[in-house]
Amino acid sequence: MEQLHGGDIYRNKVEYDFSVNINPLGMPKRCMEAAKKGAELSVHYPDCQCEELCGKLAQKEEVPADWIVPGNGAAELLYALCYAIRPKKGLIPVPAFLEYERALLAAGGIPEFLYLKEEEDFRLGHEILEKIQKDTDILFVCNPGNPTGTVIERELLYSIAERCRQTETVLCLDECFLPFLRREKELTMKHYLKEFPNLVICRAFTKLYAMPGLRLGYLMTSNRELSGRVKGCMQPWSVSLPAQLAGCAACEEEDYVKRAREIIEIERDYLVRELSCQLTDKIYPSEANYIFFKAGIGLKEVLLKQGILIRSCENYRNLSEEFYRIAVRPHEENRELICRWRACSMRV
Repeated sequence: MEQLHGGDIYRNKVEYDFSVNINPLGMPKRCMEAAKKGAELSVHYPDCQCEELCGKLAQKEEVPADWIVPGNGAAELLYALCYAIRPKKGLIPVPAFLEYERALLAAGGIPEFLYLKEEEDFRLGHEILEKIQKDTDILFVCNPGNPTGTVIERELLYSIAERCRQTETVLCLDECFLPFLRREKELTMKHYLKEFPNLVICRAFTKLYAMPGLRLGYLMTSNRELSGRVKGCMQPWSVSLPAQLAGCAACEEEDYVKRAREIIEIERDYLVRELSCQLTDKIYPSEANYIFFKAGIGLKEVLLKQGILIRSCENYRNLSEEFYRIAVRPHEENRELICRWRACSMRV
């Protein structure tokens, strides 16, 4: 299968990977230790109900434990959700994470797209409300957007949820990157899960705790009938012991998340300042731990020769080969990116 995402360091031997948006602090030490313990205990089956993990997440997210469905990364859960409801038609504002469309197609659904406008910085607006119709079985929304990093305010999200309730549409809200933002509490919709049984929130440990190789994500919904159907579409042991124990440890890492937010804000500002100095054609406003921008065609290949991997966004629907995304990394790596990029630009 074609590699559709960032992080392909196996076919691109590089020194620095800016193509995946993981926490610049790296995996917390206690999570590493927990994963090692999980490996030692892997002579046993993992708990297929993830009881301890769900309990920890319930405390962290302030929702009942039986509203939580853990899985082998957010991607598995997106597919399981589509298999569970078998949507005939799904709506996706684009550009967006590619697996929404692929999960919908895998379940036999037909995607409908709302093409966000470049002149509006690819922001989702109230026009989405008119696109949600009675035959819209599922709507995928990501906040903040991927790859743009733009934020959808809660007022609009609430209106979308209300419209989805009227049309009996499942609203899958991807909040995987939201914990990177200081404004998480004022933007999250998790406190409206009881009010909207059609709302499903997707989150993951992958990016926030820098553990993409362990594969761990979770859905939250108050709709127990729907969550039961989702579980019925998944393998019984999809979450490994190392992942479960690392996830439990991650739930205790409050200071780590606060520190990451501070570093990301400082380093994102640094990168934006440097990229604005004749390295890019346009930088789009981002509140996330990544930066979306427009630059010369072939930039990815040029930087690959310098040992740096960035994310080309040309395979995102509604984008072209002029668009790119980079993660916010530690300062030493960010400085190295700028130095090597600037050197290439000067030679050209």
